[in-house]
Amino acid sequence: MLIVGAVLIACIVILRWWPELPLARALAAVLVVPAARKLAGLTPGHWLLFVIVSAATGTVLWMGGDMMIVSALGAPELAGVLAVIDVAAYLDAMLAAFAVAGAVRGTAVRLWVARLLPRSRRRRTRRVRVARKAANDDGPAGVWLAA
Repeated sequence: MLIVGAVLIACIVILRWWPELPLARALAAVLVVPAARKLAGLTPGHWLLFVIVSAATGTVLWMGGDMMIVSALGAPELAGVLAVIDVAAYLDAMLAAFAVAGAVRGTAVRLWVARLLPRSRRRRTRRVRVARKAANDDGPAGVWLAA
């Protein structure tokens, strides 16, 4: 274990003091870049989860064997909370949401189904053109002006 620690310290010294060496570039590509990519992808939610898990782990380590007793003391309250939650209420809410979504999107679903049907089954509407009546222009245009 001492040798592994010494090798890691030597890698850190090389990376810090001589970054222009080819060995330092290779060490950075192997040791630094993958860790930096992983850490760059973390969101604040990940960090919050890390803090919560660390606090829970620290509490378990701090309490030692007493953590089992503390967990057993909280079991009845947890069972009561789980008994209060009614699964049927969730199913009713889900069915109501489906009904509202169906009412809102009913027209869109009908149009989508109509688009999937073959053209021969679609009802075709025919437009009837109404013939316009011709204007009564039998008389000469200047009759009224001459009188």
